[in-house]
Amino acid sequence: MSNREFYQETFSQVRGTGEIRWEDYEMRRRGKSLKWFVTLAASVALLAALSALAVAANFFGLRDALLPEKGSVNVVDENGIVVPGEKELKDFVSLSGWADTPESRALAEWQAFLEGYDQDGAIISEIGNSPTGFEERYGHYLVYTQEMADKLEEIIAKYDLKLHQWMEVVMPEIWPTAVGNFFKENVAPYSGYIYENGTFRFDGGAELGAGELKGYGPIEYQFSRSVKGTFDDVALNIGDLGGFEERGYRASDGTSVTLGLGERNRSLILADLGDSFVLVNVLAGRQGDDTFSSGPIGREELEELADSFFYSALTPVREPDRDALLDANARYLEDLENQPVETLPSESEDPLYTRTGIRSDVARDFVLLLAERIEDGRREEIADLLVYPAQVETSGRIDTVSSPEEFLRYYDETVGQSALSLAADMAWEPAPSEVFSDGSGLASAADGAVWFGLVEDGVIRIFTLQTDQWSIRAGNGTITQDGGDDLYEALSLDEGREFLLHLADLIDRGEREEIAGLLAYPAQVKAPGGEWTANTPEEFLECYGETFGTGGSTLAADLRADPEPVLDGGGGLASALGETVWFGRAEGRLRIFSLESDVWLWSIRYMGEKP
Repeated sequence: MSNREFYQETFSQVRGTGEIRWEDYEMRRRGKSLKWFVTLAASVALLAALSALAVAANFFGLRDALLPEKGSVNVVDENGIVVPGEKELKDFVSLSGWADTPESRALAEWQAFLEGYDQDGAIISEIGNSPTGFEERYGHYLVYTQEMADKLEEIIAKYDLKLHQWMEVVMPEIWPTAVGNFFKENVAPYSGYIYENGTFRFDGGAELGAGELKGYGPIEYQFSRSVKGTFDDVALNIGDLGGFEERGYRASDGTSVTLGLGERNRSLILADLGDSFVLVNVLAGRQGDDTFSSGPIGREELEELADSFFYSALTPVREPDRDALLDANARYLEDLENQPVETLPSESEDPLYTRTGIRSDVARDFVLLLAERIEDGRREEIADLLVYPAQVETSGRIDTVSSPEEFLRYYDETVGQSALSLAADMAWEPAPSEVFSDGSGLASAADGAVWFGLVEDGVIRIFTLQTDQWSIRAGNGTITQDGGDDLYEALSLDEGREFLLHLADLIDRGEREEIAGLLAYPAQVKAPGGEWTANTPEEFLECYGETFGTGGSTLAADLRADPEPVLDGGGGLASALGETVWFGRAEGRLRIFSLESDVWLWSIRYMGEKP
């Protein structure tokens, strides 16, 4: 049996004719939100024996790749969810080379210009998705006005640089054709892209555990080679430079590299090859977790990963043969379409495939191609990707659409008004590698901005697409429970939102009895003053002061800031504020089943099987 039909139908939804400009998306995000400040003054945390000498002589090199000013990025909570309106300053390094090179100096100057240009988004909002006339020459860069074009021309003339001309996707097994054999057998490159001058980037995985490591296991990374002489507008957020332990290292092929061992889920490998610059963004650190690796890494693991690449094979730079690359990609896809079903990944090899039926590499490509279509304003193609009927919510109005043609009337109010930021959130660094599943059968990316999955005909469709200003959700606006259990009756999104706002009002007014009447009983109540079981509203009132009395005002404010109910992928209740509040209808009225947060010192949880 062949999986040709399954793969063709799935991959047909993620292939495109345009160009995937990951770095373009990343710079668009920073171009709209970065506030640049003074250069980092704190010294780098270095190896103890050499720290004084290293700081004085700037010996190790990571500081040399640092952009001159910090940038602001979104603040995320402990669950990885963006906190609306909150920013924090982080250090960025150039992917083009050391800070004193023409390429990195040009990047810093371009960023300084973008920082002060169209900050309120008025110009780009007026343009919308209409052609600007700048696509042909500046299609790989954020340019949408003559003023921006003039500034970019001024910068590249000043530093004697060229602009990128074309880019092609490179499928996982085609990297030797595109670039050459530059990695060992323990390394697996995923799909990525390459430019006309040989600049390329991809996400990848490696298996560590040779020698004394005794089987560390898999680790993920992002590999970038930037060829000198061409302007590249990509920078990498490394968090705090002071959190890295740096040292020079000679890789197994004799190339001198700089290793930066980070604190949490980021470490770095840098190598200046003369005609190009390599940066490997390793998604693990000293205190990291197993999200993109087998756990924390140390000096030995970082060295083994550095030894997994043949840097000397990447220089001198060989420009890619575009025709040969396209032919190799086509052969790869044909072979993959004919791959027997029994050879598809197992759970241990690809958990996303097991949970969703979508291969991880296909899911990454889907996110990237969706970003491309959004950025290019290909509205009909986007409309065709949605699951219908769908509920569209904009500016307080909620409508149900039953077809792509009906949705197109709402395109400008939803996807159209957020095209650049939405596409940026689906970009590299490190978004496509952050595709995940919550166990509901759907996959998600871009901090929950998009949820997608397979439908009956084996095609990937979008079930949810959303921002803080609008949302598109599959269905007619009713939250229901899968599996036939009638414990929780249907709950509309409007009703859920009104319930949460009503709860906030009750908390602010101190309406104890009404709040107690909203809880599902029996309830377990935990607080610093003790632990109780409340079987009735009257019993709960005895411990009200230990709960809402100590954290109610914060809860009320949070509910007003984000009163959107979200369906639990595996349950049937609705949640809000992440998983802080769980509620649903039982026996004809809405009830609160759980209230808990790491911020508070109290929690309330429903204990029964049925109300």
